Amino acid sequence: MIRSTFAVGALALVCALACAPAGARAASHTQRLDVGAELVRQQPGGKPWIVNLVLGAQLGMDDGTVPSPVRHMVFSFTRGARVHPEAFATCGFATITKRGPAACPAASRVGSGKAVAAALQTTFDATVTVYNGPKVAGGRQLVVYARALGTVSIPMPGTLKKTAGRYGWVLDLPVPRIMTVGEENDAAITSFEVKVGGIGRKKVPFIEAPTSCAEPGWPFLGAFSYADGASGSSSATIPCLLKGTND
Repeated sequence: MIRSTFAVGALALVCALACAPAGARAASHTQRLDVGAELVRQQPGGKPWIVNLVLGAQLGMDDGTVPSPVRHMVFSFTRGARVHPEAFATCGFATITKRGPAACPAASRVGSGKAVAAALQTTFDATVTVYNGPKVAGGRQLVVYARALGTVSIPMPGTLKKTAGRYGWVLDLPVPRIMTVGEENDAAITSFEVKVGGIGRKKVPFIEAPTSCAEPGWPFLGAFSYADGASGSSSATIPCLLKGTND
């Protein structure tokens, strides 16, 4: 009788784990990359168009709960685009960390936007500013500076590099912990949208669009890694008519 009861109990446990309905399983991360291009000036004679790039994402869970915090984001941008950071002043991560963004030249700001994060059963908004940093090994530093609740500041040093293949540029952006009360209550970024561009010295733009476009348009890719060990990606396309859509 004891053996029979144990066997039945073991079978019930195995079934509970293996035969559980899909709704009872662990939730999965969701991510949606949003991109768009704002035409600044259409140059004649086949010259590249001057544009501002709009880059954003929505991060969540498929059951509607707050996601584990994102720890790393990598954005791949369409080939053929031109970037001219040399036409802008610079402000590096070390300067911003030690002295704050007030120490940065106005001409080093190349982007701005907003973000939303969730923690302690509430959400809070943040402003985002992007600064053109110095040259680094193999590329250019871009510093993303987020500020929330008036006092919380999060500087993030990214690296913009050229790449080969389908994409021409990659922005590698580590995301630090956004700590609140207790390690288990780190804030999680749930959305952001940033517009990057502008006109620098000698009227040289930060971004120029590719001079050619093959259907369905210019491809972009976002890859995301999370604190719980999960990862995911999302692709999007900017059509040749400069109207952003998702794949």
